[in-house]
Amino acid sequence: MKSWSDIGFEIEITGDQSPSLRMLKSLDPAKERGESMHHSGGACEETLLIYGEPIRQVLENIEKPHFLIVGLGLGYIELVIAREALLQGKSSNQVGLITSYESVPELREFFYNWLHGRCENLSAEVVETYEKVLFHVLKGTALHSEALKDFLRQHFLNLGDIHSELSSEVRLESRYHCILYDAFSSKTSPFLWEEEFLARLLREGSADKSLLSTYACKGSLKRALRREGFEVVVRDGFQGKRNSTLGIKNLG
Repeated sequence: MKSWSDIGFEIEITGDQSPSLRMLKSLDPAKERGESMHHSGGACEETLLIYGEPIRQVLENIEKPHFLIVGLGLGYIELVIAREALLQGKSSNQVGLITSYESVPELREFFYNWLHGRCENLSAEVVETYEKVLFHVLKGTALHSEALKDFLRQHFLNLGDIHSELSSEVRLESRYHCILYDAFSSKTSPFLWEEEFLARLLREGSADKSLLSTYACKGSLKRALRREGFEVVVRDGFQGKRNSTLGIKNLG
C-alpha cells in the first residue's frame, strides 16, 4: 500500500501539532526542500483563520450555499465546512454543493477511502494522519468525529465527486457562494494564479452573492477580483506570513 513518500510527500507536524504535507522535491531550484501545504506555525490554525470565518459567514447568510475548494490536500477545508455547518445546527442537505479540486490522484483516493471507512485500502501512516487532522479540526467543539465524516460522505458519495486538477477548459458544476482558494503557490502551480484564468473562474463560477478567501495576496488575484465586481479586503496573514486576501461580492 502506498504511503506519503510513495506519492512524493512527507509528513510535517506544525506548530499547533496538526499535520501537514510537504513535497519531497522542490520545483524551485533555489530551495532544497519542497513546498509545504501549510504554514509551519499550524496547519489547522491557519485553515481556521483563513477559511473558517468566510465559511461561517456564508453559512449564516446564504440558504443552501455552494462551496468551491481549489486544493483538497489533506481535507482540512472540507472538514471545516462540515464543522461550521454542524455547529450552526445545519444538516448535510442544507449545504447545496461542496466541489473540491485536487491534482494528485492519490490524495483524492486516500481522502475518499478514509472518509468512507475503507481503511484496509490505506497504509497505517495515512490513516493516522487523517485521524490527526480530524482531531484538530474537532478540538474545542463537542462534535463527534462520525458526524463530520457522515456530513461529507453525503457530498462525496463516489470517488469521482472529488475532481481532478483545474484546467483552462474546466466547466464548473455551478456558481458558488464561497470559493476557498488553497492551491500551491505560483511557483509550483503557475497557471492557477494567472490573472486571465482567475478572472474567468470568478466570472463563470461566482454567485451574485459570494466570497473568495485565500492565504495568498497576489496582484493578479486582486486585479481579477476587482475586474469581476469583488471588493478586495487585504487581511493579516497567519503568524507573520504575508497578507491574505478576501474578496466580497454583494455579501454584507
